[in-house]
Amino acid sequence: MQGNPLRAADLRVHNQNMVLSLIHAATPAGISQSEVVQKTGLKAPTIFRIFSSLEEEGLIVPAEGETEESVSRKGRRPVFYVVEKSARYTMGIEFWTAFLSLGVFNFQGERIYSVMHPLNEGIKAEEVIDFMVDEVNRVLSELSLPKEKVIGLGVAAPGQVDLEQKRVRYYPRIEGMKDIALVDELESRLDLPVIIHNNCSALALSEYRHGGYEHEGSMFTFLLRTGVNGAFVNMDDIYVNSMNQTIETGHIPINSDGPRCSCGSRGCLQAYLQDLDPQSVAQRLALFEGLDTRLQTGDLAAQRTIERAAGYLVIAMKIIMRLLSPKSFLFVCCCDTISDALCDHVRRLISEPDAFCGEIPQIFGTAYDPLLAQRGASDLVLQDYFR
Repeated sequence: MQGNPLRAADLRVHNQNMVLSLIHAATPAGISQSEVVQKTGLKAPTIFRIFSSLEEEGLIVPAEGETEESVSRKGRRPVFYVVEKSARYTMGIEFWTAFLSLGVFNFQGERIYSVMHPLNEGIKAEEVIDFMVDEVNRVLSELSLPKEKVIGLGVAAPGQVDLEQKRVRYYPRIEGMKDIALVDELESRLDLPVIIHNNCSALALSEYRHGGYEHEGSMFTFLLRTGVNGAFVNMDDIYVNSMNQTIETGHIPINSDGPRCSCGSRGCLQAYLQDLDPQSVAQRLALFEGLDTRLQTGDLAAQRTIERAAGYLVIAMKIIMRLLSPKSFLFVCCCDTISDALCDHVRRLISEPDAFCGEIPQIFGTAYDPLLAQRGASDLVLQDYFR
């Protein structure tokens, strides 16, 4: 027995969103109606009506330099359309134990505002939520942005995120950040649509799309801060588990007799890395922050620390390679010096393929950029909007 057929109104909305997403993706060069006909398979009169409707709503405009119908010796050429930058806006927030970062983007994806705030040591979950609400309202007022123009707020949260329940399941470094219904809380207080994901996943998506890496459509990202987490983006999709929850790479057990981890288990990847740099963890700094100057002067102890960190990460990488076979890995660290040193050791340790790995994955490294984390959260809002 077949399910309920798609209603005509739903089909119109679906088609309009599909066309708008193509125009958005084609910005700033633009796309013509004939190209959209070819890409969607919809009939030309249908595309004409959708373009007319979108233009009347102020969502699309002819690309810069285009006229109604430019005429040449060969006749009329098509008009190329782009989304109107001031028609809609998105907001992206990323936070962890030490900082909260917020960015605002216009409909063409240009960042129009950004701010980064340190978080007080010992801050509680409810205080973080209060601060997010206050900041969003402050920024909207400062930029004079009406809420009806804001597509939504993307929140890149630390710890494991339950996408089905729209909750932060657990993040031990902020007191009370356990089983928090963050989306419901923010939507009720802000009167805005809210999309949530793990902050490593949002950053990984942004690095995948905007980082300029030759990742061949498949990249696993490790994010090293006070802890470590990972996210896999394959063919532009963030991998989640069968329960629609983000993966917890930092808690891959690499030795059951290893040090105690904050999650309660022993021998997690994160526990091993934190044991290499307990001072940074105690000071809420990113792992290995401060080692860069020592590495540059050839300090043997600093080199040994990074070499051991690479060894632990490679153990986790081999597990990931067996399960997901990413074509590339990205290490996001506190600075380029640390990421470069880490990548050098990792490349050396995986330089020979084994029986289960026919190809050596590409290894990339970079410094953490809060602006890319903001953009990743914003991209998740657009992805949901066009869906």
